[in-house]
Amino acid sequence: MFAPLSFSMNTTRFSDFLELSHRPDLGVMFVRWMRPVTSQELQQGYLKLLEESAAVQCRAWLLDARRRRNTDGASQRWMLTELLPMAVTRLGGRVYLAFLLAPVHLRDAASDDVFPPAEFFIDKPYAAERFTDEGPALAWLVAGLQAPITGVA
Repeated sequence: MFAPLSFSMNTTRFSDFLELSHRPDLGVMFVRWMRPVTSQELQQGYLKLLEESAAVQCRAWLLDARRRRNTDGASQRWMLTELLPMAVTRLGGRVYLAFLLAPVHLRDAASDDVFPPAEFFIDKPYAAERFTDEGPALAWLVAGLQAPITGVA
């Protein structure tokens, strides 16, 4: 559905914990966390993602977090108060984050407390959703990029 016979994906491994790949045909940056990370590494990884995304003006991120633990409350607050506002400014539009998680992480009550509900994103210049399968995550990202922006402050 999303993988034509011939497509280009530029992949770069920035450290032992982060791999970034850009699919220009879809407008999606694939982010693969390769192992559990510290809060400092998480911030370094997201800042590198923002730098690479800005270079190609990519506003859709598929974040494969199946190999790392869920984000803690302090890291989530940093993302919402610092990273995402910076991303919206640098990328020039609504930013979409599709988190690819292991099914057990979706059942984790602590992660549910950290991840905002869907209503939280309605009036925000960014949107996020959790998935266990890459296909629906990609479909959601592509649909978001194609949708007109309404109700965003």
